[in-house]
Amino acid sequence: MARATDPAPESPESTASATNLWPWPPRHAFFLAPVILLVLVVVLAVTSVVAGWPHHRYDGPVVLGIVILSLLPVILLFVQTLVASNVSASISLPGVSLSLAGASETAAVGVRTTTLAENLDTPQSAPLTRTSLRSVLRALRQAHDSEVTVVDLRQGRTWWESRLFILVAGAARRDRPQVIAFVGDRNGSSGTFLGWAPPSRLLALHLPANPALAEAYERAQVEATKWQMGVPGPQVPGGGTPYVTLPWDSTQFYLPTMEDDTSDPAFAFELFLQRQLDQQPAPPPREYVTIQRLLQLYEPALVTDSVDAQADDSAWAQMLATTSRRFFALTTAGHFKTLVPRDALVAAVVARLVATHNQRA
Repeated sequence: MARATDPAPESPESTASATNLWPWPPRHAFFLAPVILLVLVVVLAVTSVVAGWPHHRYDGPVVLGIVILSLLPVILLFVQTLVASNVSASISLPGVSLSLAGASETAAVGVRTTTLAENLDTPQSAPLTRTSLRSVLRALRQAHDSEVTVVDLRQGRTWWESRLFILVAGAARRDRPQVIAFVGDRNGSSGTFLGWAPPSRLLALHLPANPALAEAYERAQVEATKWQMGVPGPQVPGGGTPYVTLPWDSTQFYLPTMEDDTSDPAFAFELFLQRQLDQQPAPPPREYVTIQRLLQLYEPALVTDSVDAQADDSAWAQMLATTSRRFFALTTAGHFKTLVPRDALVAAVVARLVATHNQRA
């Protein structure tokens, strides 16, 4: 597993390319930052008068974007200096200091992460019937409200492939969560980081790998489309099963029923998918997802790069300079801690630069 803390030897040409983020003298970066800020402020003022943009509700994000763009030369200079220095201490430039490792901890705080219980909260002894949909929906709601969902395979006897497929397919359809990360027991160590990927990439690999799941997925898509085209029925007192009236034949089309709960139309596709799996002539067996099976399914999509929490700033700078990942995995001795969004890391760097500037002022 490749980690930023244990990089492979690089040729002089590749090292020069990685550290050539700011090829001009350092003073030019500090001179250019206020110039960019002034130009962007003037452009903003002109567009506000001429076109009425941006609306006042977007003032905050626009101003933040202007600040980030104006400080970009300074940030590039910092990252280049960190990569080139390859030292463990935080780097200091005239009057300003920065720790990318410290900024990464700040960025990680705001990431909403959910670690799902095994099998989408379904006990191993539970039958594969519609009665288990309640726990499926409860887990999917948690995943939908998070940016990162962590699936713990443990020793490879906790997740059925059909349950993992429901999670991946539903997440890919709604783009929530943005990322699914996998951990498991490896070499006698629990919680080992195995990799992460966007749900859409995982789904694209899973469909051709399992024809039975692919067929259920296609049928569920048809049913979900019918549901979206229908006219919603009236609210049933006491929480009855939701239904819609199909416009072409006026029949009532119901969501799959659940025991002791009301089916949630927000997760109609997942409900139809589970029903399709249950109604297949030969329902898929309870095949568990081991680490080996995970790699068979998803290895081409899994991002395994990681930075150790105890790593120095040069490791973070190397990661920023050499990859364009949306997230960076933060680990401790190989154990997964969290994913750090690249944008949040840059914002944390900017915030620290602004705070340092204010203190000096």
